[in-house]
Formats: sequence, structure tokens, C-alpha cells
Amino acid sequence: MAKQFKKSDNSSGQGLLWLFGAILVVQGFGSAITEAGWDTSFGVAGLLRAAHVPEWGTLLVGFAGAALLGIAARRHHAKRQGHRRP
Repeated sequence: MAKQFKKSDNSSGQGLLWLFGAILVVQGFGSAITEAGWDTSFGVAGLLRAAHVPEWGTLLVGFAGAALLGIAARRHHAKRQGHRRP
């Protein structure tokens, strides 16, 4: 007999999506703005420069964070819609 897995309420995973998304957005876009305005690197930008990644690499980190935030928002919205249906 096949086992059926219940879909668990993974609220800690959802929280981690929000957290990592926010961190990557701040680090990615913040680093890009800091480099452009003050010609200095911090956080992710400093690590990427040490690894010889082009300057636009920090923007990719910011966009990755924005994508994680989008996924978290979509899951949150879908979960709330599921609770409203009779």
C-alpha cells in the first residue's frame, strides 16, 4: 500500500524565504549603490570583488533576493487564499 505524505505547514521554511530574500536584496542592491556612490565595497560586494566577479554581480545578488521575496509572497498569498475557501 502506498504511503501518502501530508503536506506539512512549513512556516519555518516560509520565514527563511522572507529572511534570505531580504538579506540578499539589501546586500546586493545596497552594495551596488554603495559602490556607485562612494567607491567602496562592503559585504557581498567585497566578497565578489575578491573573487574577481564583475561589478554587475552584486545586482544579480539583489535580483536573486527579489526573486526569493516574490516566491515567498506568492506562497503566502496562495496559503491565505486556501484558508478563505469553504
